[in-house]
Amino acid sequence: MLNKLKPTIAIIDSGIGGISILKDILNKYHSGNYIYFADNLYLPYGKHTKSFVKNRVEKIIKMLKDNYLADIIIVACNTASSCINNDLNFVYKLTFNGNYTFLTTSLTKKNINNPSIADKTLAKIIEKNIFNKTKMERIIKQHIKKYHLDNLKNLVLACTHYELVYDIFKKFLPNTNVLKNSSNLINKLNFNPQTDQTNIILLQSKASKSYQDNFYKLIRS
Repeated sequence: MLNKLKPTIAIIDSGIGGISILKDILNKYHSGNYIYFADNLYLPYGKHTKSFVKNRVEKIIKMLKDNYLADIIIVACNTASSCINNDLNFVYKLTFNGNYTFLTTSLTKKNINNPSIADKTLAKIIEKNIFNKTKMERIIKQHIKKYHLDNLKNLVLACTHYELVYDIFKKFLPNTNVLKNSSNLINKLNFNPQTDQTNIILLQSKASKSYQDNFYKLIRS
């Protein structure tokens, strides 16, 4: 059982976006014990109110701490990170720092003070079409044109779904410094895996075989 393998990192997101953070953690530590909680029953968080997201994520954090003995919990969602409090010392959340323009979801934009461009549908489109590279390239090009992103010197992808297509943004924005908003979180993460193996458990609030298949496919990609 995973709860006997210590220490353990738990990662929370509403969909597949947080896999971008999990993959970056695996690239840094190469092994470890992980729980990924996909709250896909309420995907995407951006369509809900701030109070709903706050209460929902805090409930999940308590469950992961109480039932799975998670040592570190990462809120791998910019929308959720912008909604929850900062008073839990074992919880890592995404922050919004620097004099950059942030590409966000609508609810994230409402909750941060940084210059930002919000899109209502891109995260959901990525969730649905992540394995269709041709379609994703076409869609990202359309969004670059729509928001004039090629005029920016620096652009922060402030949605983990956007980070999943980071390479596409980089490809079509050769003169823009494209950044992942999760980079600061990964850099400050202090984790000692204490195992040479990689153990990953996927939890879902809404059981979905297709989501499960996509999850492990993305992990291996």
